Amino acid sequence: MLKKWHWNLKKKITVSTSGMSKIIKILADKNVKFNLAISLHSAIEKTRNEIMPFSKDFPLSGLIDSLNYWYKKTKSKITIEYLVWEAINDNIDHINSLVNFCKRVPSKVNLIEFNDIGNLKFKNANNRWIQKYIEILELNNISVTVRRSRGEDINAACGQLANKI
Repeated sequence: MLKKWHWNLKKKITVSTSGMSKIIKILADKNVKFNLAISLHSAIEKTRNEIMPFSKDFPLSGLIDSLNYWYKKTKSKITIEYLVWEAINDNIDHINSLVNFCKRVPSKVNLIEFNDIGNLKFKNANNRWIQKYIEILELNNISVTVRRSRGEDINAACGQLANKI
């Protein structure tokens, strides 16, 4: 896709995955030219398995190993994508677990605003928890940004379209 004779796409591409460890290593070995983002959402195994049931097949220990392999081969930091939900991961234990995860993997954190889709289980955390994540990550010299939602006013923000299908 990056060949000039193909679609002439820009070279700044990010591939996002939930963390299929074997595939991450295979891609690293293929000398691919894209950035890698991992949908983590919890660095506590039990919670991650509850919110992302398929992650049971990809334990955090294997994910950490494959992400370090990726970095060793590509020299490209991993982006950790992380939603903060009310009553799920909006607490100090989850913040500290994320800090510990990031200290083990060359990474930066992208906190993502959750868009309300009428789901009773998942609700965006109070902004004070987002600020607490930012504060503690920065205190630990971990780069963090907050990805603000766009399109919510027309029900087209991330996650909202899935609710319409």
